[in-house]
Amino acid sequence: MKWTLTSDLKEYDGKIIPSKIEGFYFYIVSASVEKGLEMIVRDEFHERYSLFDVITTNSKIAEQLRQEAEEMVFQWCYSVDTSLVALKEQWNHWILEHITPYSAMPFKKSAATVYNVKENGKWYALMMEIPFSKLGITSDEIALILNVKISPEEKETLLQKEGVFEAYHMNKKHWISIALNVCKDEAFIQKCIVNSYKCVR
Repeated sequence: MKWTLTSDLKEYDGKIIPSKIEGFYFYIVSASVEKGLEMIVRDEFHERYSLFDVITTNSKIAEQLRQEAEEMVFQWCYSVDTSLVALKEQWNHWILEHITPYSAMPFKKSAATVYNVKENGKWYALMMEIPFSKLGITSDEIALILNVKISPEEKETLLQKEGVFEAYHMNKKHWISIALNVCKDEAFIQKCIVNSYKCVR
């Protein structure tokens, strides 16, 4: 399996990591931005376990190994801030002070906060807590996401940024999700919020 990296993880290059499943271990082939993070699995006979690389296989062992690999990669690549309450208050305050003083919590069964333009009522941001698994990441951690509107031609570039994902619960062509407890670039987040507001005005 292979993942794209935004920074080198040279400390893992060539590393051998025993699996939780007896008789298997992970071998890190490469861990650089240039080559990507590549991982293979070998069995107790030191033979490559090829089913690990076949996404469509029905093998439960291969599925468990892939999940274990995803969890490791997530821990290596993302520094997660678990203090979501303070983070939510920080960004809620910034948005209401610098963009518009209008927000609402329209969903009865969710604490999601919607930020809208007063003149036309359109949303320009949505803040909510979801499991990282909803973003395609194998993890039990909770993500504090902010959905913002974008220009479609900017999408691929924005998705290269750490903590930026395909939009959850929104049109994926026009929106992205920023995991506020992963992305540490506050200037980038602020710029995305401002641009989103401009998109819907």
